[in-house]
Amino acid sequence: MTATPDRTTPAGTAVVGARARRRGQRRDRVFEAAVELFVEQGYEATTMEEIAGRADVARTSVFNYFERKSAFLDEWSARRRAQAFHALGGPAPDIRLRDELARVMTELARLSDSSRRETTAMISAAVLALDLLDDHPLTHEFTDLLERRRAELRPGVDPTLVGITLATGYFALLRAWIGPGRAPFELDRRLIELVDLLLGGAVEVASGAEAGS
Repeated sequence: MTATPDRTTPAGTAVVGARARRRGQRRDRVFEAAVELFVEQGYEATTMEEIAGRADVARTSVFNYFERKSAFLDEWSARRRAQAFHALGGPAPDIRLRDELARVMTELARLSDSSRRETTAMISAAVLALDLLDDHPLTHEFTDLLERRRAELRPGVDPTLVGITLATGYFALLRAWIGPGRAPFELDRRLIELVDLLLGGAVEVASGAEAGS
């Protein structure tokens, strides 16, 4: 019987850490295999068996990491959001709320534009397999940002409602942007227009600006 490593010792910690890294690497391999297949042949046409074969793991291993096929879509969306918000380097209190939101939208657009075929495959699948409008994590990301910048919103404006509207508008524009062939519009510009349109009715107007109007 194999002894369980003692996590309280340096050697035990190293063993546990190595196992966690290998598990993470296998999980990444399974995820990447799934995305490749979704792009190549479509989400509906791809089976968990094919994902296991592409990743060179047992079928049961795929289910250990992702209990259902739609979990790959959740993971892809989570990684995309993490990339976008991480690129900002954390909260930016020295810039306006509008500019911080514009930076997020610009980065989301850049990621989509740099992998248009993949984005098309994954968002098309998400529209069919997930409810993008039902308490989506992106709504919470936007709402948290707005809560931190609540002082810039007009009194009585609900950050959650603004967050829901931003996330819903983002997915609507992304859905219109994806597809075969040339993009129908510049995604980053349209997303910034969404921010400006929404915040035009939500951002607190400075007293000096009111006096000069």
